[in-house]
Amino acid sequence: RLRKRWIFSLIIFFAIASFAAAQWSSTNNPAAAFYLLPARGWELLIGALVAFYMTSYGNLHFSNRVSQIGSLGGLLLIVYATFLFDKKLPYPSAYTLAPTIGAALIILFATSQTIAGRLLGNSVFVGIGLISYSAYLWHWPLFVFARHKSIPTVPSHLLLSSLAVAALLLGYLTWRYVEAPFRNKQKINRKSILIAGIFCNVLFIAFGWGGHISKGYLNRIEKASAIPEIAFPSSVNGWCFYEPDTSDALIVGVKGLDCWLGNKLSSKKAILLGDSFAGNYEPFWDAVGKKSDLSINPVTTNYCVPTKNEDWTGPVAWKAKEQCFYNRRFFFENISKYDVAIIGGNWLDYSSINKMDSVLDLIDFAAANIKLVVVMAAPKAYDFNPIEVYNKTLLNNTVFDITKIPTERDAELVKANLLLEETAKKYKNVLYINRDSLFNVDGVPSEVTKENIPFSYDGGHISIYGSLSAASSFLQSQKYKDFIMMQQLASPLTQ
Repeated sequence: RLRKRWIFSLIIFFAIASFAAAQWSSTNNPAAAFYLLPARGWELLIGALVAFYMTSYGNLHFSNRVSQIGSLGGLLLIVYATFLFDKKLPYPSAYTLAPTIGAALIILFATSQTIAGRLLGNSVFVGIGLISYSAYLWHWPLFVFARHKSIPTVPSHLLLSSLAVAALLLGYLTWRYVEAPFRNKQKINRKSILIAGIFCNVLFIAFGWGGHISKGYLNRIEKASAIPEIAFPSSVNGWCFYEPDTSDALIVGVKGLDCWLGNKLSSKKAILLGDSFAGNYEPFWDAVGKKSDLSINPVTTNYCVPTKNEDWTGPVAWKAKEQCFYNRRFFFENISKYDVAIIGGNWLDYSSINKMDSVLDLIDFAAANIKLVVVMAAPKAYDFNPIEVYNKTLLNNTVFDITKIPTERDAELVKANLLLEETAKKYKNVLYINRDSLFNVDGVPSEVTKENIPFSYDGGHISIYGSLSAASSFLQSQKYKDFIMMQQLASPLTQ
């Protein structure tokens, strides 16, 4: 009922507003940006603008040269996004303009006379397009159950390729016998679809709500009552690890430093600097601090490997980047106010890109400016999440065997840990805490606790349970005795 000019203006207004919401929330609330309509609406509205143009000016023909350039440009934008976008890019955001504008350009300019039009107008591609949504729906259960069945390995390329073909075949059948009939108003009217839709939604909501209140129908798992708290320590569950990108309330700055563990009233103070691989040791240091009369101040955030420069390996637009640089500056400016400096990090990332020298520079700085420096070994890296494998054994009532999980990526981490251990030996006031003193059962190195539960949380980090179990083992080790002795005897010394 509105004039076309009003419709066009409203579409542009909401598209711009939605795009701004996407750009803002891609760094402030990435999950909401990805899943919720306000940050994704602009992608659809660009399509609406194209449709508006086509219905209003569809008789306007572009020259062959313009059509060729426009359609090929659109195709290249989609290819570029397909092969060069990765999980580190904020999405949706300005980066999403590439595939979205690419699609719009193809719709506007691709014709049977253009290269892109002839390629995409091929009967094979058109056929895939017709069944694409059904195939998309089918591939999820096929791939998910294949991965679940393959635990603790991954499905072979041959299996995944076969399932992709199966998804296309099933997609065709669904399109032929479900989609097409439902579009036939002579067979199925809107009222029938509405009633069926309401009935199915009520069933799904009831099932989901039942799973929520029963915490996943735990009664189906015989050993469910024996599962400890397998979670990552963060500010959300009472620890200190600071993730400003998870909540607007977590602002960058001093708020990320205002947390203490261990014996908070002790005059002996330690600073824990690093990324999530330092953060996963917070329950460990809380227990050790209470035992050794030490107050620990965690200064930890995502991707913030302790270095002396402004290296950064995380998503470029994350607030954690700014928090990381703030944390490092605080460490350098205030290290003399502490008695102990503890560093932990994702040594795997830095070793794989040959940047461990920046970590060694920080150790050198810390050793010259504080009584004692403690360097934490990174936990064992697995090629598959041990907790998923462990949960599967609970479900199937079988024995968990962590040795069956491949650990090829741990080789680089072992090399990095060894470098840090050798570096620590060059200083009189640097203590390297190795894996064996952390992850053991009655002094015997182990990848699982006495209860045969993994220390690991996700294949890289350790869980709250794993961290507390490591503390219990460490307090009985020679390394703990060395830690106490070095606190008493060490003084700031260089090499």
